[in-house]
Amino acid sequence: MRGGILRRILFVAEELRGLNAHRDRMQKHASRMDMMFALGSAAALETVRKASIDAIVCDMHMRTSDGPQLLGTLKEDYPDLVRITLANPAEMDSIFAALPISHQILSKPLDADALCNVIERTFRLRELLTDSLRKRIGSVEQLPSVPAVYQELMGAMAHSDISAQKVARIIEKDAAMAAKTLQLVNSTCFGLKRTITSIDQAVAHLGMDLIKNLSLTVHVFAALERTSLRLGFSFDAEQEHSVLTARIARRLLSNRRQAQDAFTAALLHDIGNLVLAVCIPEKFKKAFLTCQTTGRPSHEVEGELLGVTHAEVGAYLLGLWGLPFPIVEAVAYHHNPTSALERSFDLPTAVSLANALVEEAIAGKPIAILDHLESLQVLDKLPRWRAIAMEELGQISIKVAVP
Repeated sequence: MRGGILRRILFVAEELRGLNAHRDRMQKHASRMDMMFALGSAAALETVRKASIDAIVCDMHMRTSDGPQLLGTLKEDYPDLVRITLANPAEMDSIFAALPISHQILSKPLDADALCNVIERTFRLRELLTDSLRKRIGSVEQLPSVPAVYQELMGAMAHSDISAQKVARIIEKDAAMAAKTLQLVNSTCFGLKRTITSIDQAVAHLGMDLIKNLSLTVHVFAALERTSLRLGFSFDAEQEHSVLTARIARRLLSNRRQAQDAFTAALLHDIGNLVLAVCIPEKFKKAFLTCQTTGRPSHEVEGELLGVTHAEVGAYLLGLWGLPFPIVEAVAYHHNPTSALERSFDLPTAVSLANALVEEAIAGKPIAILDHLESLQVLDKLPRWRAIAMEELGQISIKVAVP
């Protein structure tokens, strides 16, 4: 329970024994959420139609209807419903079927604490968004992938001797593909004891066959091309901006793990632009053109015209996909790291600063977070960080780096 709101969660299983097991495991959290239970898909559909359900937790396999089939139906009719699948770690083929229609995939048997954390984090991020936009995001299966990157990956993976490092370097060029890869490897169905934030590690852990299957699901690049032409917005340049920002962010933190997290967060920091362009193209176009003509920051214009920013939208989607909270937080606050309430130089500020350094180097925009850097007592490091940005800029070919 948060802020006096009792979330209503529906648990679905085909056998009474399974439902009783869920009920027993969730008993200690009974005061925090309103739990309902449905025996089979038909009962689940009837419950959702009659009651106001916030989230559904569904077994992967049921005799009359698989979990993905049920969640697929609910996705169409109730896109705002948070959809969670319970799966066996060994069911990789089934997990791929569930990935496009599940916000999260958790391991069986159900871990009550993990489920509560997922639900609380999801709804905390949902508060950033309006109801109508949240519903639109909930209905998105895959984010568009840049055509050139998709083609490069498929061409490279046609060779049997392709290395995991080579595949990782290709995936890092595309925020949508990188996000889906990390979503899969960090789903609890893998039972990993540590969070993976490195694309290299994700590729090595998943294996080439799984990566190939994953890349095939990111197939909406044709729609991206049409959207790009209609909006006058270059997604190729957007991705180049993200790669450059990621390379700089990684070098701003000395801790190796934090540096890798910063790289990943920066790689994904503008993924909300893809969501807005696909979900509400005309409104996104208006905001984009306003930024172009006035020179105002995109997040300010988006807040006024859309009621939400691309940073909030991107963080919301990544949170639903189950990416690690530090990365989601850095994406959410990459334009206002002060809101992250950091007491020392950490991920949100590193990503925000890397983004600002790119804008300063390419477009001459002043760094807007100088007061924040001073409050963290790191302003004296700015000359060295500027040198890092110029060094990275000299090593990358970039077209239009400032979104």
